[in-house]
Amino acid sequence: MPDATSKTSDATTTITREEVGRLAHLARIDLSDAELDHLGPQLAVILESVAKVGEVAVDDIAPSSHALPLTNVFRD
Repeated sequence: MPDATSKTSDATTTITREEVGRLAHLARIDLSDAELDHLGPQLAVILESVAKVGEVAVDDIAPSSHALPLTNVFRD
């Protein structure tokens, strides 16, 4: 399957019916023809949203595994 970001035009990602079918096959999900047509635009919106998150500048933010400092509590 081609890279989903390679099909961009005018900042809009398009997911073809065949790509949705291939993803469904890999996930072992049976989809009807109507579902294949319906899910393409929805997956495109998801990919665009993920791309927006990737554009956030986080160079000056220290990596963390949790938003709040936690201490492990073990049973005695």
